[in-house]
Amino acid sequence: MKLRPGLISFLLATALLSACGGSSNYVPAPTPVQINIDFNSEPTGWTSGTSDFSVATKPTDMVTEYRPLPTPLSGKGLYAFATNRSDDLFTYIKKKYSGFAPNTEYALRFQTTIVSNVASGCFGVGGSPGDSVWLFAGAASIEPLTIQKGDEYVMNIDRGGQSGSGKSAQVLGTIGNASTDCGRAPYMEKKLDNQTALNVRADASGSLWLLFGFDSGFESASHIYYKSISIQATPLGT
Repeated sequence: MKLRPGLISFLLATALLSACGGSSNYVPAPTPVQINIDFNSEPTGWTSGTSDFSVATKPTDMVTEYRPLPTPLSGKGLYAFATNRSDDLFTYIKKKYSGFAPNTEYALRFQTTIVSNVASGCFGVGGSPGDSVWLFAGAASIEPLTIQKGDEYVMNIDRGGQSGSGKSAQVLGTIGNASTDCGRAPYMEKKLDNQTALNVRADASGSLWLLFGFDSGFESASHIYYKSISIQATPLGT
């Protein structure tokens, strides 16, 4: 009996699916995910918040908005500002991203470029304005939220605090730039990344919430511009 070409193709496809355990059981292996965020283009969907304060020390002047970068830089950035009245204020931005394999654990590498006009090695109220303000990067399968516990407002995830990392976020460094001019440091770019990958599991829909922010031990106002962020997510166990 002579087989038609179409029937031969069907039989070959059926054999391949059978070798893989059937079409209903085949699940492609998770692949790495790369996310590149350029705040010059004003990407949408980012929201902001603060945590680590009491009812009495709740910040009243937090600002997050897209602004032109200060001279001598060009382009735009996401500006974040708040005054620390609690001696431990965390000011953050967050956004949900999809495209991950569902229920899969990833190792995340962050690289963040910020713009700061705060010098390193200077003294200030309660701490250094540059060396006592730490930049965090994190991720979680649930939305990071500020929740109230008694008179205190804290995060619903373990993101760490001050100079210490947590299960859901890591300290990348401080906002102090390369200047040592404590009187009037210029605005400068600073690149920060995590030395050890952050392991986090995507949710059932293949999504993760990304979180970035600065934790201040400096008892006054702090601000930075987020210029760009890149995240490399490598699936574990593959």
